[in-house]
Amino acid sequence: MHLHHQAVLSICLIHLAAVTLTTAILVSNAREAVRLEIDASANSARALVLSTVGYALQQSSPSEVLPRLAEILVEPRHVNITLLDARRGVLPLRKLSRADEEPGAAPGWFVRLATPGPRETRIPIETKGILHGYVSMTAAPGDEIAEVWHDVASMIWIVAGTALVSALIMVVLVNRTLRPLDTLRTALAQLRQGKHSVRVGRGASADLTPIFEGFDALSQALETAEADRARLNRRIVELGDAERRSIAMELHDEFGPCLFGLKVKASAVARAAEANNDADLARDASSIQSIVAQIQASNSRLLTTLRPMAIGQLPLIDALLDLFAAFRKTHPAVDWRVDFPKLLPQTPEIVDLTVYRFFQEGATNALRHGRPGRIIVSLSRQETECGPMLLLGVEDDGVGMTGERNEGRGLTAMRDRIRAVGGHLSIDATEGGGTRLVSRLPMLISSDHPSLLQAAS
Repeated sequence: MHLHHQAVLSICLIHLAAVTLTTAILVSNAREAVRLEIDASANSARALVLSTVGYALQQSSPSEVLPRLAEILVEPRHVNITLLDARRGVLPLRKLSRADEEPGAAPGWFVRLATPGPRETRIPIETKGILHGYVSMTAAPGDEIAEVWHDVASMIWIVAGTALVSALIMVVLVNRTLRPLDTLRTALAQLRQGKHSVRVGRGASADLTPIFEGFDALSQALETAEADRARLNRRIVELGDAERRSIAMELHDEFGPCLFGLKVKASAVARAAEANNDADLARDASSIQSIVAQIQASNSRLLTTLRPMAIGQLPLIDALLDLFAAFRKTHPAVDWRVDFPKLLPQTPEIVDLTVYRFFQEGATNALRHGRPGRIIVSLSRQETECGPMLLLGVEDDGVGMTGERNEGRGLTAMRDRIRAVGGHLSIDATEGGGTRLVSRLPMLISSDHPSLLQAAS
């Protein structure tokens, strides 16, 4: 449960408990007040009946006392008087009409709670051992309970109204005070998603301002650290590319001429052996030529691995087309479907190398592990809030990656390289069971080539 829901619920429960306790106290006090009033009325009625009975005995015979009482006795408030004559039965008694004075009836639950225990008082009319009848007096608290209910209801409504108004005020105040926490919660979710540029500003409450300022300081520190980390990763990739380029140049400039010289010398030795009809020397020259050819092939593969020679010499699209032309030659049974744009704006060399490595590694993994019949590669440009992006894709219809197969060193290195340039790599299974590699890279378009930018747009 959210904090403001807990606070509002707690406030409402406190007010409900207060109203309940107040009602219980008012009902208890009302019950005691009704009891005292009924006791006083019962005592007054008993004294009145006794004095009236004494007067009637002086004025009439004992057998006529009860009819006489029916004529002169008036039923008081809060007491019901019943005259029971031994010969005549129940005698009617005059009642005092107070309909204009009685308030509205109390609800049944209040009547049950406020009514005291039942009480009856009987006064026998007896002379010389002969019972002529008796006078029965029972409590009648209805009108007293109605009067008390009128006061109690007013108090209950006042307390309940006050509690309701204060609860509404507290609910509004709590919601207004805690509403900035929703902003903070949203900002934390964005921060967890990697959006380190999110800020919440100052809080509306003085109590929340230090928390908001602390959050902004934290997000600022995370943004700075993330920017430093990204620069460091990119610098590491750039240094690695530079080192590989340097090694490739050494191999090309030093080993290439040496191997070419060995090949020329071996050819000369072979011609000399042929001229002198020296079979052993010709066989050795042929072995040397074969070894030189193997070294040259290995050197060429190593140069391509260290640094594709097309990068930096050809536009990115042309280099990629050459790459897949080579794949078609070595794997003619595969259905290659290449979807590249005709022209892209010039991008930094680090982006070109990353795109090239992505397609090279993706296609190589598909051929090596997937046994596919079809490979689809695509490259497109997207405009996003973060600037233009390159969307890369490699999809095959092979056997896919099983759950037990761990990500190899090639994919791990490619993921790290893509992340270092600010991109993202995802690997998913296709509906047919193959594998799909998708990557998004920032283009980092250079502003030094406006003609290319205009052509691309």
